[in-house]
Amino acid sequence: MKWKILIRFLLIIILSVIIAFHINMLIVYQYFFSDNKENSGWSKLGEFSLNFYQYIIEKEGKPIVTEEGIKELKLRNAWIQILDEEGYEVFSWNKPGDALERYAPSEMVYYNIYTGAIDNYTTFAGTAEMNNYKWSYIIGFPMDKIAKYSIIYSPANMKIKILKVLVYLFVVPIIVLIVMGYVFGRNLAKPIIEIVEGISLLSKGEYNRKYTEKGLYKEVYSSLNNLTNILQRNEIERKNIEKMREEWIQNLSHDLKTPLASIKGYGELMADEEYILSQDEIKEYSRIIKGKAEYMEKLLGDLKLTEVLKKGRFPLNRQEGDLIELIREIAIDVLNNPRYQNRRINFNAKKERIIFEFDKSLLQRAFANLIYNSIVHNDADTEITITLDETDKIYIAIVDDGKGISKEDLDNLFKKYYRGTNTGESHKGSGLGMAIAKQIIEVHEGEIKVESTLGVGTKITITF
Repeated sequence: MKWKILIRFLLIIILSVIIAFHINMLIVYQYFFSDNKENSGWSKLGEFSLNFYQYIIEKEGKPIVTEEGIKELKLRNAWIQILDEEGYEVFSWNKPGDALERYAPSEMVYYNIYTGAIDNYTTFAGTAEMNNYKWSYIIGFPMDKIAKYSIIYSPANMKIKILKVLVYLFVVPIIVLIVMGYVFGRNLAKPIIEIVEGISLLSKGEYNRKYTEKGLYKEVYSSLNNLTNILQRNEIERKNIEKMREEWIQNLSHDLKTPLASIKGYGELMADEEYILSQDEIKEYSRIIKGKAEYMEKLLGDLKLTEVLKKGRFPLNRQEGDLIELIREIAIDVLNNPRYQNRRINFNAKKERIIFEFDKSLLQRAFANLIYNSIVHNDADTEITITLDETDKIYIAIVDDGKGISKEDLDNLFKKYYRGTNTGESHKGSGLGMAIAKQIIEVHEGEIKVESTLGVGTKITITF
């Protein structure tokens, strides 16, 4: 992995050098060797000078420059001298003060080769032949616009030197960049490899590795550490849920085996032909079998309900109704139960009516679970107060002055399969009652919170 990243990084650098080299060569050629529009007029002055003979004519046996030729010279801020075959000046226009009156052949050659022979001017020479007589002329141009220099070189060696220069320009930067790229690439690739390895460890369920949050990848390391912490917490929670699920299955198996044993036992008695049952015994046994079957049916119903609520597949039948009336009826039903008829439930409604759209059967079940939970997990002298109010939201509070709930139980109160540590044998449930209540309230866009202190009591707050 490390070498793959490093090699790719170096290949990118080499490719970048090759591209940059060719672009630079193209730019050099474009600006120094090709005729671009910006400098085409000045770069072709040699050709212009050689062809200037077309603007030279004879008049009364003497050469002169036509008006069109003068215009061309003015356009280029140039001057001209026309010489006879002995090198004497016979015509001039706009010549500088230090220009000679006569030029020897060697001076003509010198002026034609070198820039600045006549101060601040670059000169070109040409010949105009008229009537079998050759007139020579010198044209000067400003040196800041056009210049020429002679280079003395060996053609045989020049090709080798150019090749060496190109090699040095191309190979040396590549070597330097490869060395630099290798050094920096290692520093760049090392944290990337570390991050990839860290992600690989997370995928294998290893959450104990922590990373120092520094350098270029500080934010990435920070995110990786946060992800590690989240996955670690999720894994702990998953194990806890799995443990509770296993315990719930064991408890549910026990809860189902007990009524099944009763049903089986009474069923065998009723089916035994040798044992004659009285009508009262048949009715009693039938009642017990029916009660046990209903208990089992409720357990299985709780399990099914929590799953369909979790997946959002339960069809809500929401209709407008009075929440105060609904909860008052639940409280009355609880007190009408012979087992809880002596319990104290205070009902405190701040409004006469609170109208809300809800599924009556579901919400009835949720509040019944919450109220029964306050009753069965507390002593007989516990006082329960139910308060309802409506301001910007609907508020419902179920408060008791009972035993309270431990922090461990409070953290797990709404988790499926969880049974509190203070759950006695006489009222063990399916472990789904509080989870179902929370799910029902949430599908009605509500929120439920629980506050509790051991030895003081518990407050359940529901808002819609």
